Amino acid sequence: MIKKTIGFLFLIGIILSGCSTRDYFGKLSEKEIFDFVLEKQIGATQFKDDSIFVQVPEDNSLYLSATNITVSDYASVLPKVGEKQDFSSPKSYTVYAEDGSSKVYFVKVIVVSSGGSGSEDTVGFQIPNSSFDMWYETSQSQVSYFEIGKNADEKAWGTGNQGVASAKSLGSTANFPSVRLETAPNQYAAELTTQNMGSLAAGALGGYKGIAAGNLYLGTFELGNLVNAHSVLGYPFSEIPKSFQVDYKYTPALGLLNGRLNPVEGVDKLDIYLVLEKREGDQVKRLGVAWFRSGDSQTEWETIVQEIKYAHGSAPAGLEDYEKRVLKFGVDGNLAETNPEAMPYAVWGDITTDTPTHILVTLTSSYQGDYFIGAPGSKLTVDNFKLIY
Repeated sequence: MIKKTIGFLFLIGIILSGCSTRDYFGKLSEKEIFDFVLEKQIGATQFKDDSIFVQVPEDNSLYLSATNITVSDYASVLPKVGEKQDFSSPKSYTVYAEDGSSKVYFVKVIVVSSGGSGSEDTVGFQIPNSSFDMWYETSQSQVSYFEIGKNADEKAWGTGNQGVASAKSLGSTANFPSVRLETAPNQYAAELTTQNMGSLAAGALGGYKGIAAGNLYLGTFELGNLVNAHSVLGYPFSEIPKSFQVDYKYTPALGLLNGRLNPVEGVDKLDIYLVLEKREGDQVKRLGVAWFRSGDSQTEWETIVQEIKYAHGSAPAGLEDYEKRVLKFGVDGNLAETNPEAMPYAVWGDITTDTPTHILVTLTSSYQGDYFIGAPGSKLTVDNFKLIY
């Protein structure tokens, strides 16, 4: 009877650990690398079996160190974050599980030449698919929709469409907030329209998310469930552009609502912003910001150029209060916060001594969309995003 009880408790321990594999002494054997970011990196890290592929721009030294390595629970990795190596040839990283077993990964650096048309203002790395022409069909909970990107593995931009598909599978009749708009044969813009998600999403079971702004951002979408689904902002990047450019049209709607679908005072506005960060572990320094916010109607295509204001140890002069605060869906944000004015102020670095590790770009039809506030029907159409150097 005692042996059966011990065996039962051991089995429960395995179940409660999330089905992790443990040895006889209860130690974990997992030894995976889930995320790897190298200084000077541009673009997303690619994983294939035991190989990790990272891109860096040309004209940079290949004597580099990792700025972030995420591994399995209770595992460790060598070399550590911050230890420089010569990546002119593949370098090995060994992950040691809690039980002492190990797994070797090989990091291979790919040198990428500058993009652009060759003019002085455009030479430099451009975010993939910034023309917004590539979209692929996918599904969530048996609901099909189009997502931006070449495919699920090769994409830089994200939307909240996956969360909306999940809500539609539960009965929401809302349209997808972020869709492609054909502008010429096989050429597309992104049409972003704020949606009323219905009473289920506006209630406790839906996390009071009755409003879904149309959005497009650099990063990924973490579904989880309807209550905690959210964007994860940021894309590996190490360049120093001077401004960004984008084509846009905007029609704000009347009738601002919050996530419970209750009226809110004020008017809707679009948001288009860029933030450059230096991330080291849990520490985040903001290095530059460029922000365009407007509630004006723009029915014809307009091209804006927004200068990036860089930090030198403190917030650049002339920023609005909202440009200085931490973003809710940034890695240093707070998903539980419901008031944007309660978010803390960002920590600022110095562009003369700090190198960016990540770029954040967001384009949205409702500027308070991350707090589930917007006017259903507000529409932002965007095309041809470009970094200017």
